[in-house]
Amino acid sequence: MYKEGTYFANSKRHLEDSDFKVKAIIRLLLPILKKNEITLRSYSDVGCGAGGVLLGIADELSKNGVNLQEVKGYDISPHVNDIKIENVTFEHGDFIEIGTQTDLITLTDVFEHVPDPVDFIKKVSKKGKLVAFHIPLDNCLSVNIRGLQRQKIQNPGHLIFLDLNSALNMVTMAGLQILDYDFSKETISAPSNNETILQKVFSPLKRLLYMINPWLYSKTFGFSLVVIAKSN
Repeated sequence: MYKEGTYFANSKRHLEDSDFKVKAIIRLLLPILKKNEITLRSYSDVGCGAGGVLLGIADELSKNGVNLQEVKGYDISPHVNDIKIENVTFEHGDFIEIGTQTDLITLTDVFEHVPDPVDFIKKVSKKGKLVAFHIPLDNCLSVNIRGLQRQKIQNPGHLIFLDLNSALNMVTMAGLQILDYDFSKETISAPSNNETILQKVFSPLKRLLYMINPWLYSKTFGFSLVVIAKSN
């Protein structure tokens, strides 16, 4: 699906949600950089897709005084060969095999597509200092009660189904030190969460439930999680 280019037959797939994911990651990342006096000079987005998150993160870092000298996007889908953006390098291939050392790595909705995610995270993180994750939490009442696992396996190709604790456990089992985490509250407003009539009808309830208890929201409707971790 990915290597053949089928998944990104539409090269702009998932692009509409990029800004919301960027805001969620940056909200956690910037305070960590400041608190720990971490200097970033290079940044790679693994599984970059259409490049929306890559460009958004790079732009936000630049606005906040981070002088990136190298920005790279990696994807095993051949569509990246056709993406041409000034001062950004796109590489077609497996980051574990062809990726260079970098200060920051982002994995945005990626490792749930991988058969052995713990080993994947472990190998990817060896090439970076910080790893920022955006992780779908599909182990929820909405998915389970409707039996959507089969559908999600087929498209968008999710092979594992996580909740808050299992997602954190997976990052830790890969040998990383978690510096901070939070639910991706910005994505409540993302287009993909407001497409259908049913989503729009439940939107006020979802927002209220999030205000009351974000964890309960995640276990009811599903959510995404942002994790910032340090490679050991």
